[in-house]
Amino acid sequence: MSRLPMYPAAQAPPPLTITSPSNPAVKHCVKLRSSGSYRRQQGSVLLVGQDLVLEVAATGRTQVRALVGLEGAELPELATERRVAVSEAVMKKLAGLESVSRATLAAEVALPPTADLLAAPAGTLSRVLALDGVQDPGNLGTLLRSAAALGWQAVVLLPGCCDPWNDKALKASRGAPFRLPVAQCSLEEWEQLVAAQGLVALAAEPDRGGAGGPGQQHAQQQRQQQEQRQVAAAGGLADTAARLAALRVCLCLGAEGQGVSPGVRQLCRTVSIPQAAGQMESLNAAAAGAALMFALSAGAAPLLAELAAVGEE
Repeated sequence: MSRLPMYPAAQAPPPLTITSPSNPAVKHCVKLRSSGSYRRQQGSVLLVGQDLVLEVAATGRTQVRALVGLEGAELPELATERRVAVSEAVMKKLAGLESVSRATLAAEVALPPTADLLAAPAGTLSRVLALDGVQDPGNLGTLLRSAAALGWQAVVLLPGCCDPWNDKALKASRGAPFRLPVAQCSLEEWEQLVAAQGLVALAAEPDRGGAGGPGQQHAQQQRQQQEQRQVAAAGGLADTAARLAALRVCLCLGAEGQGVSPGVRQLCRTVSIPQAAGQMESLNAAAAGAALMFALSAGAAPLLAELAAVGEE
């Protein structure tokens, strides 16, 4: 689609009506949804779903190039280059949905520029998430959403990750790539970033003591007791929280079942989430990442203190 002037909602011309699924504009939207190379070529991505469209538009960090709704439905008051009313058959095709309603909304929006984290001044980043070969779009999107919600500053996508603008990843992320910087880096560039920012690289690894026989379960219990003694020796929760706040971290997560690649692992300290003995082999990658990001976030200590106080009431 060619670029048009931006119109405030109150001044927008009447919507363009499209009723044929073979219309070139519909084919354009389908390619935006299904092809990463076409998205990069056009500098656009297709958002599907009213909540996603409104949340991304509310960030103010992108331009809505086309707003698409069903014929007869009232479109939201958003500034856009064009407003488009489509038939039910057209909406199903361009949005990739089996069923639609009057609330169904789609939008073509401009892709934000890829972040150049190596240009960030030294010492300005203290919470960075690095994803290594995470190919599942649901996991990747959920991890981006958790990073944004927990106040992490940036995300690095190392080789082998799926496209964060993939429609499944976007749905899972609720538009998080529009809210925080996302950089594509080689292993060498990531290593430069960690060094330039003075970050401690941590690699999440499965807790192998979570499954197994009595011997492994006993070893896990001993490890947990040792960790509890370490927290007590460090001065308790408040002191531990202060030490974590001062820690500058790059948390690295790999593909589910595989973990981080050898090249990443050798540059990291490993960390695991203790699991109940004999129950599950490992956590879902997105769940493990969210737990670790929360543990390293500013909200962890206040919540733990609040929960500890419950038993004292």
